[in-house]
Amino acid sequence: MEFLLASPIVSIIVAYVAFKTAFFTIKKVAMNVVTGFITYWVCVYILNIPMDIGFGIWALTVLFGPIPMILAAVYYWL
Repeated sequence: MEFLLASPIVSIIVAYVAFKTAFFTIKKVAMNVVTGFITYWVCVYILNIPMDIGFGIWALTVLFGPIPMILAAVYYWL
């Protein structure tokens, strides 16, 4: 068992999986920010919805994509 944990192949596989997970997470966060900003831009400049977005909505946009921005637009529109 100790040999298996110290194996270079296991170390390489673990490093590869960790890198892939980190890259996927960074890519997903970046895409969420971009789609959230595009949604904000469309709501403010195309649909003319006056939105006062705080840090909390942007933080939720990082996690959930454009959904919090759309909900905020509906809130400010009504």
